Amino acid sequence: MIKRILSLGICLFSFVVILSQNDLDAIRYSRTGVGGSPRFVAMGGAFGALGADVSCASYNPAGLGVFRKGEMIYSGGLKFTNSTSNFEGKSASALATNFIYSNFGLAYTTPSNNDPSKRNTFCFTNTQLQNFDNTIQIANGSTRSSISGDMVSQANKAQSLNQLDPSYELMGYNSYLLDYDSAAGKFFSFVDPKRNVNLNRTIATTGRMNELNFSFAQSVNDKFYFGISLGIPRIKYESTTTHSEADSNDSMRITVNPDNTYSSTYVDGLPFFYTDKLGFNSLTYTEHFITQGYGLNLKFGGIVRVNSNLRLGGYIHTPTIFYLTDTYNNSMSVSFDANPTVPVQVQYPDNVGKYDYKIITPMKYGINGAYIINKSGTVSMDIENINYSKASLTSTTPTDFAGVDAVIKSKYKSAVNLRLGGEVVKGRAMFRAGYALYGSPFGGFLSGMFDRQTVSLGLGLRTKGSFFFDLAWTKTFTSEKYYMYSPSTPVKTDLNLMSTSFIASIGLKFQ
Repeated sequence: MIKRILSLGICLFSFVVILSQNDLDAIRYSRTGVGGSPRFVAMGGAFGALGADVSCASYNPAGLGVFRKGEMIYSGGLKFTNSTSNFEGKSASALATNFIYSNFGLAYTTPSNNDPSKRNTFCFTNTQLQNFDNTIQIANGSTRSSISGDMVSQANKAQSLNQLDPSYELMGYNSYLLDYDSAAGKFFSFVDPKRNVNLNRTIATTGRMNELNFSFAQSVNDKFYFGISLGIPRIKYESTTTHSEADSNDSMRITVNPDNTYSSTYVDGLPFFYTDKLGFNSLTYTEHFITQGYGLNLKFGGIVRVNSNLRLGGYIHTPTIFYLTDTYNNSMSVSFDANPTVPVQVQYPDNVGKYDYKIITPMKYGINGAYIINKSGTVSMDIENINYSKASLTSTTPTDFAGVDAVIKSKYKSAVNLRLGGEVVKGRAMFRAGYALYGSPFGGFLSGMFDRQTVSLGLGLRTKGSFFFDLAWTKTFTSEKYYMYSPSTPVKTDLNLMSTSFIASIGLKFQ
């Protein structure tokens, strides 16, 4: 009877909006990696001063001005992602494999009609800046870190029933995982916090960020190069988090005795229980959302050829304004010992929720250098800065993200990204190697945690005609900390993420 009355009271306030967008969304779309042609990727993306690759459109568009004739290229390959988690001393791993599209580019170069000392390059590219395909598995067969404890904690913070989050603790309440003890004036859980459960959580993500670039670059006396690019990144990101728990040892039992009395194995007992359900058996909580949208940005760059060997460059990227739409739904299923095959199931919202908002990523700028060794090879370096604290979220209601933006400003710092590359030419073959370090958004340089590092190798072949072929191998690794629950009940998991990619391309040099 208590649950029926309280459920009615909460349903009257079901219009309360709970926003799920947070600081992680802003950082996710601000933190791109090395994407482009196999030659570009194999050299760690260090092409800011080197140029003559269509991938420069997404980094330093002035590099397009180095082209003398232009080219067309298409590339793709395979990606293998392995994640290892350590939760309370228990390890779990997961492997994801997928085909990846890397880039398509078309650059065309023509002499200036008005000035023979100038050369113009027009370029269209579609480059994959991020691939989100990944699976993380977290497991522990004997833990007291139950999601129900976090739901109880959140529910007891509410000053009234209408303040329960309908996508989280209210789902626990409506599925009978939680209930309200009117005598004590607080919520409790039918998962005994002093008993162990078998816990599993899977976080599966898919999607990509591909950027269209419409670029123009100009060469002046083959000494100065200038470029501008209009970028239109497109995002599709899908995430499904499935959290399950089970009383695998049947340690939470409520038994009906022959004399109609009841006995319980709950350590501290329960204020009441439901005779048609009895003790807790298992639960599954699922969060699913899809983010889709597009953005707009501008990139400006310049390169100067100091002499026949040395080139220096620099670029600026404006903030990207993303126009995004989230569609989402959460579900919860809880079963009890009285009838474990017929769980109580709830969903929020009843159909699919939808929310429109904007993310503005920080601007970034970089300086570049390249040294050409008598046409037998080259070494190059890019240094880039991005201040993640400048990211923000906005919507039609200005106050929606005031708290999120405050968290971004206090939590994140400026980071340095470093890209190094080298190439050795032997006849018609080119051997390449590269390294890229993307600094932690929490600040620091080479600090380890949250740094993302990529090592790469590559091979290029040039035919006697106009065709060329490139291959690249990359390995990216990072370490992160993942918190399953809210900040008030933090449960830390250490993650080690590693991905390996093989990319191949075919291209045509214009004569």
